[in-house]
Formats: sequence, structure tokens, C-alpha cells
Amino acid sequence: MTVDSQVILSATQSIPLLHFYHSVLPPLKRAYSEHKHTAFEISCILSGSGLYKTQNALYHFHAGDIFLYSTNEIHYIIEIFDNCDILNLHFEPRFIWSPGNDLFDSKYLNIFFNHGDSFENCLEQDEDTARIRQLLLEIEKEFNEKLPDYELMVKVKVLTILVTLGRNFNFSIPQKALSQSRSQHLLQLDKALAYIDDNISSDIDLNTIAKTAHMSRSYFSTIFKEMNGLTPWEYIINKRVELAAHYLTSTDFSILDIACKCGFNNTANFNHAFKKVTRKSPSDFRKSGGN
Repeated sequence: MTVDSQVILSATQSIPLLHFYHSVLPPLKRAYSEHKHTAFEISCILSGSGLYKTQNALYHFHAGDIFLYSTNEIHYIIEIFDNCDILNLHFEPRFIWSPGNDLFDSKYLNIFFNHGDSFENCLEQDEDTARIRQLLLEIEKEFNEKLPDYELMVKVKVLTILVTLGRNFNFSIPQKALSQSRSQHLLQLDKALAYIDDNISSDIDLNTIAKTAHMSRSYFSTIFKEMNGLTPWEYIINKRVELAAHYLTSTDFSILDIACKCGFNNTANFNHAFKKVTRKSPSDFRKSGGN
């Protein structure tokens, strides 16, 4: 297995807002795991075939397929029949709605959040999915060449993908622009997320985070879930587990050290949270190399 990855960081350079992966995977078969994360995901199968399992469906994928996954949505490749070449674009919701991203609009969150009864994670192949595939390849080219303003070009191409999805795949995209008050809420929410990112290893509480956003605790929780697809604590736990997974696979730190570095005050809480997110204990995750 080979994986090439690229990243765009937040303005403070503290947290990745976008990850781009190009993976080449050999034939395999593995037990189902409830894999999920805080980012949206767009996956493109360049070649190969296999089985993709979600919480509610099982997809037999082939070359040309495009998959969409929302935040905290369970999905996992359980079998690959022949060598697979896959592109994965992961981006945090605030990559769309962040106040500094003037080209982006929070209405495009509806592509991932507002799924009707007929929604399928796998898009029907047509000229529009071919266009999305081409845009993902162009994003990879921008990352590889790193010409001036390549990050801006990546953002433009992500927006083009979202507009293509909104126009052609029957997603409900509201046309009403954000009110001035809602724009201010996004600015405050962005500050709160920056506070969480900067203090992810510390003992933080929801009251303090809400004060950072100049909102009541209950209203902050409502706005946070509306714009990110998960509650503040779900976000914090997921981010802490992501950080712990990085330490488990890239360092020889002890389980206790990793727990402390990731904001858990004891190994019992760490083990419980880690297993809830990954369905594996930290020790088993380390032994498996994260697979």
C-alpha cells in the first residue's frame, strides 16, 4: 500500500483544514470498522474494484465511481478485489464557511447534511462525475507543482466541485444569502474553533468555548452542530482521537503519555473514547499500524 498526502492548514497553521490523499491499495479483505472523521469526504475510484460499507448500505465500487461522505458518517472499505487507485479529498466544514474564504458559502453544507430518502453515497456515473474526477486530478496537480497561489487554486476547484454537485445531483441548495447576523456568528464560531484547536491537549470546557464565541452555551452548541454536523464534544473527542492515532502510529510514546498529550486525564477515559471512535483499543490500533 502506498499513500501520498497533501494538506492545507488553517490561518494559524495549527490544524489541517483540507487533506488530499492518493492511495494505491493491493487486494485485501478486512473486518468492518466504523471509520469516521470530522471532515467531509469526496472519494474517486481511478481504477480497481471492491466493496465499500456504510452504516446503511454496501456498495460494489468500480473505476469512475464518486462517493460523498458527511462529517461523522461511518464508511469503510472491507474488500478490494484487484489493485485500487483512489483519490480522497477531506475538508473541514469551515473550509467552506470560514469568514476568510470569501468565495465559499455555507449553503453548500446542504450537499452533505441534507440527505433525502433517495440519497446514495455513490453518485451515478455520467459526464458530471467525469468532470468531478477531472477536477480532483487537477487538485492533485496543483499540490504536486505548487505554483504561486496553488492553495487558492485548490479552493477554487473544490468550490467548482461543490457547484457541480449542487447543480446536477438534485441536492437542496438554498439561494438566500447569509444575513449579517449569521455572518457574525460564523466569525465568532471560527474563533471558537481556533480556540479548540489551540487547546486540544488541555483541559477545556464548553462554557469557556462558548464565551470565546460570545454566545450562550446552548446557542453555541446549536450553531456549532448546524455548521459542523456534530456537537462540540463530538468534535473535540474526534480531534483528540485523531491526534492520538497519529502518535500511536508515528512515535513510541507510552499509552499514558499519549493520553496526556491528547487532553485525556487518565488512560481509562482515553481507552473508552478511543475505542468508541475507532472500535479498537489504543494498543490494538498501534499493533495494527492504524489499519
